[in-house]
Amino acid sequence: MPPTLRRRLLVVLASLTLALLVSDLAGSGVADGVRRAGGLVLGPVQRALAGAPRDELAAVEGENTRLRAVTAEQQHRLDELARLDELLGSSVTKGRSLIPARVVATDLSPLGGRSVTIDVGSRDGIRADSTVVAADGLVGRVVAVSPWTSDVQVLGSAGSVVAVRVGPAGTLGTVSPSAPGDSESRPRGSLRLSSVVPSTPVVGDVVRTLGSIDETPYAAGIVVGTVTAVDPDRGQLTRSATVRPAVDPDAIDVVAVLVPSARSAPRVATRATQASTGTPR
Repeated sequence: MPPTLRRRLLVVLASLTLALLVSDLAGSGVADGVRRAGGLVLGPVQRALAGAPRDELAAVEGENTRLRAVTAEQQHRLDELARLDELLGSSVTKGRSLIPARVVATDLSPLGGRSVTIDVGSRDGIRADSTVVAADGLVGRVVAVSPWTSDVQVLGSAGSVVAVRVGPAGTLGTVSPSAPGDSESRPRGSLRLSSVVPSTPVVGDVVRTLGSIDETPYAAGIVVGTVTAVDPDRGQLTRSATVRPAVDPDAIDVVAVLVPSARSAPRVATRATQASTGTPR
């Protein structure tokens, strides 16, 4: 059917429909007559409109499906770029050398915890025991490297222990996953904080990595999480606590592998000066 004729038929159809609605709203007794007349007129119109070629309708529907897929893909890329921009602008990566990466696979360990595979490897300069971070904090460390991909042990996996500093004072401690023999019940995905020296953590304390020699496997000062609960005092010298990880292990997507900056020259010795006068020499 020519497009011009189809448009005219649609106008007629709309006009008759409007007339029928007005009659119903006005309570007119001619409503039934309008319906009968509409049936006589609209029947052929509907049959004519239904005669549109099916291949044209299928083509339009196929194009709509393709456009929706393109739009979804473009939105996904925009979301990734936004997360990458957030990562590069975060305090976690400020002043550090890094290699951006994207999670391409994930695996749950039968012993607990999670590992992920990222899309960078030895050909990109990745080495084992490198620190992996997201915009909010520590993700984990690289445990295996292939030419194009790397496997990352996510924080909280079985057997992973991270040396940390707790709160403003930087009290030393360790963070590990909750063990089956733990005396306290902790929320799923949370970590257990153990103090190294006699101390009592405070709810709200920020927990950061202590750091390792040559920044492997963990660079210093990376946010690990926040203390959410302190275990009851049972007479022990050190208090343990529950830590909520800064990074949700179920939502890891865009990450960065920190490039270690090992010291290449010996540290220069300095001479301390006396602050007070009259000090014996």
